[in-house]
Amino acid sequence: MKLRWRLALASALAGAVSVIVVMVAAYFITCRRVDWAMDHYGSYENYAEYGDYGGYGDRPPNGVLAALADVDDLGWPFVAVALGGVVLSGALGWLAARAALRPVNALKDAAGRVATTRDLTTRIDVAGDDELSSLARSFNAMLDALERSVKSQKRLVADASHELRTPLTAVRTNVELLMRGNLPREVREEVSRAVMSGIEELTALVSDVVELARDEEPAVLVESVRLDELVEREVARASRHWPSTTYSVTLEPTVVRGVPDRLARAVANLLDNAAKYSPAGSRVEVTLRGGVLTVRDHGSGISPEDLPHIFDRFYRAPSARALPGSGLGLAIVGQVVDSHGGSVSAGPAPGGGTLVRLALPVG
Repeated sequence: MKLRWRLALASALAGAVSVIVVMVAAYFITCRRVDWAMDHYGSYENYAEYGDYGGYGDRPPNGVLAALADVDDLGWPFVAVALGGVVLSGALGWLAARAALRPVNALKDAAGRVATTRDLTTRIDVAGDDELSSLARSFNAMLDALERSVKSQKRLVADASHELRTPLTAVRTNVELLMRGNLPREVREEVSRAVMSGIEELTALVSDVVELARDEEPAVLVESVRLDELVEREVARASRHWPSTTYSVTLEPTVVRGVPDRLARAVANLLDNAAKYSPAGSRVEVTLRGGVLTVRDHGSGISPEDLPHIFDRFYRAPSARALPGSGLGLAIVGQVVDSHGGSVSAGPAPGGGTLVRLALPVG
């Protein structure tokens, strides 16, 4: 039952009970007074004592109203009963409100416990379908989202720390070698190139971690984007970066709502990933139709046991660990697509290779 109906019903019952109590009490008081008046004014002892009917002449009073004419202390019992009815009504209303608002106290206690202990595993037991139950469910859903976000951030920090340790150690070792100053020229140049390569790897890794640290797209940056033009620009960039790969492009005009830079990063990662895992001289097919972007390569493909994990952070298949990269490219794609309300999937392509589908809401 809805909360407003429960409160209305409780208030009506409290009022009804109070009125019934007042009416019953007034009835009994009135009856007792009437009985007393009739007995007092109509008794034989009164007639014998006063010589008449209590001051009413030679006849007893007629009717209840006449019998109550001389009753001058009937008011205070009614006042007492009325005040008692008010108190009773207030007490019943307080009890009803307390019972109806008990979930609010549970919500307050849970919020205080979370604020004090920062324990995001706290939940409220929910029973019913009224407004307060809906509020409790929303509170639990909020805690679920916060818990997932905090766990995700902690996992990202832990994974990033682990991934940063190796290139940092390599750069430090190479820098220490250069600081000795007694290396042959050829070795020094090789070590210098290794230092620059390590720094570039660290820069890319930090950039990827910063990208993954974003929870959602800023609303002020969202705009209408011509996805076909964006894909065309990224294909031109990828062609320069991977000159041994040929990109076959089929695009139809498509408009989506999103952040251009983030969408460009996702498309670039797909194109670079397809070229990286394709043999030299092969072709990567890029198609955009109906808001769905497909990127198909002709490489060795992805093993079935690796497919469920390719969009996980820092995941690298055993066959790809010898290749450059941090394992964050497809994770960034997944995050960008999720934040734009789309979906992305990967699977084996007919005839070999991998086919990745990226779908975004059109309009």
